[in-house]
Amino acid sequence: MKYKDKKVFMLLRSIILFITLCLACSYTHLSCQFSENTGASSGLNYKKTSPNNLKLKNPIKKIYLKRENNKCFFCVDFIDDISFTPRIHMLSNGAKILLSFSEAVIAPQTKSINHSLIKGYFFEKFGDASLMLVLALKENVVFTEKVYTQNTIKIGFMISKKRVIAIDAGHGGKDPGTRCFNGDFEKNITLVMAIELRECLLKSGKYRVMLTRDNDSFLSIDERKTKIDSAKTDLLISLHTDSNNDKNIRGISIYTLPNLDYLTKLSKKYIDNADNYYRILAKSRKFANILAGYIPNMCKISNRPCRNIELKILKVDLPAILLELGCVSNKIDNSLLHSKDFRDKANRAILYALNDFFEKEENK
Repeated sequence: MKYKDKKVFMLLRSIILFITLCLACSYTHLSCQFSENTGASSGLNYKKTSPNNLKLKNPIKKIYLKRENNKCFFCVDFIDDISFTPRIHMLSNGAKILLSFSEAVIAPQTKSINHSLIKGYFFEKFGDASLMLVLALKENVVFTEKVYTQNTIKIGFMISKKRVIAIDAGHGGKDPGTRCFNGDFEKNITLVMAIELRECLLKSGKYRVMLTRDNDSFLSIDERKTKIDSAKTDLLISLHTDSNNDKNIRGISIYTLPNLDYLTKLSKKYIDNADNYYRILAKSRKFANILAGYIPNMCKISNRPCRNIELKILKVDLPAILLELGCVSNKIDNSLLHSKDFRDKANRAILYALNDFFEKEENK
């Protein structure tokens, strides 16, 4: 064989060997892949395990609300053949429950609860055997207890009653009230204060608020009292500012009604039901004294803050005070009343006093 022919032959043989090797490798790969999928490789009965092949349990049997007397319970019932360890964390507007199970579980589907208080709940999975259940409420509640057995979790709570506070911004419209040191009028200060106080109380989440006026409009005392009565309010705060010929006099004053003996216009309603008058008057004075206790730490105050006087706006069937926010005839008080920082301090003092007052009323 010539050298040239021998070179061609060697090249062809190399090509054939390469093709054969490739085919052999392909066959081996396919055989391994088939064996892996069928579980028959090297004579071993092998089956690849994946999470999708595990039969996971839904650990939750039922989620529901239950009422017992004046309490509500958020209940979670679990299936019988699973054990769990809970960690229950109470939130101001819900609860967070971390659940560790004895075996792998799935996260149940979220289902809505048709309830005026419950916003909803959802599950979140952490690892194969852990879940987090989050309960969301539409408003703040008072949690009373948290108990669990082998198959049930019960979280007890009471619905916090939101008190309704009436805020009366004194004067308005054609009735400007007293003239301030800087030329402003009382009606403007009381309106700004009323709106800011409303926001402060609403932000606390504990109160509902109604304003007798929220603009520069004139309402008679009778119209204001009608609005207050129709709103079924729990307490009235009528906001005003004071004025005095002596420009050095300054400070806050809190007024409630006097005893029946000192009323010049003694209506038949008061004569026939004196006990109710004094019951309401006692609550009014109690709130006034509580408020006076908070104000010195927050704002300037007069030496004798709590006073009694016959005022028509206070003649309502609920605890009521008239709050003189300061003397606008005094340069310092006038400056304070036009200061957002001072008004915020006064509003916080009122909020703290309301919290204290209603807490004492509930714990009687």
